[in-house]
Amino acid sequence: MRAKEARTIPINEFLDSIGVRPQKTRSSGNELWYSSPIRDGDNDPSFKVDIRKNLWFDFGIHKGGNIIDLVLELEKNATIQDVLAILEKTGLYRGSVGVSSSVSRIITKSSDKAEKLEVAKKSLAGEKEKNAFEILSVSGITNKDLINYLAERKIDLGIAQTYLKQIKFKPSNRVKSFYALGFPNGDGFEARSGIFKGFVGNHKDLSKINLQDGTSLSIFEGFMDFLAFLSYYDNTNFKNSVIILNSINLRQRALEEIAKHFFTKVYLFLDNDEGGESTKEFFKENIQNIPVFDKSDLYKNYKDFNKMTIEDMK
Repeated sequence: MRAKEARTIPINEFLDSIGVRPQKTRSSGNELWYSSPIRDGDNDPSFKVDIRKNLWFDFGIHKGGNIIDLVLELEKNATIQDVLAILEKTGLYRGSVGVSSSVSRIITKSSDKAEKLEVAKKSLAGEKEKNAFEILSVSGITNKDLINYLAERKIDLGIAQTYLKQIKFKPSNRVKSFYALGFPNGDGFEARSGIFKGFVGNHKDLSKINLQDGTSLSIFEGFMDFLAFLSYYDNTNFKNSVIILNSINLRQRALEEIAKHFFTKVYLFLDNDEGGESTKEFFKENIQNIPVFDKSDLYKNYKDFNKMTIEDMK
């Protein structure tokens, strides 16, 4: 892939592919505002993407540019050639025929709408696609940078050790490897570190923990909020049922799973953004004969539970 081609990839679609969603829109939807993906603590979204110009700007650090500049910020040690290889692997270039296993919104070369929808349906149904990453090792958490990252996110290390693994992985077209915290998900891991947020594996799915009839069910949008919840309340022996969506696109799958069990109550710990609000309404409207409680008031001044605990536990 050439730089000229890479710069045509829509920045908002790239961010969507790594799980970064806009928190608000302006200028009739032509400006998308995000919590910055290149730094922590951006509780008042100050990272703007201009859809028409396909440029980004982070007002917190007064820096911006095109999609190549953005990936260079995310991958601090990457070269331009590294960045071009990463962007080519996403399959988001309109001249590309590849697809990425980590994207929830699939883009293909074909202009046929039905074909695009079919590819997207297969992805959400959990069918395997070509893996953009290769997992090299899975172990307990020992990497100092990852331990520091957990401390920054106010996640108790003991709780993290219970639910997470340390994974070493690399993009399949590169030699350089990376470490991340891995939360088991489908046939892979939801992966997080100070420089990476995405999915590493063949397909993603719901994460189901202790699903048992006769218990209450808590639904979290992401695993970091679940771990933040346990850490905040110092709960090292959580017994109730938990579903972690890993993507709001999997809410229908969650509904199907809920129908297989008898839960006494459902608690929603979803993000305070447009996607979270629509998902709350979806569950309230579609969960039958079970009381549903929205717990977002616990962190009403923040995007999510983990953002609240980071501020509250300083």
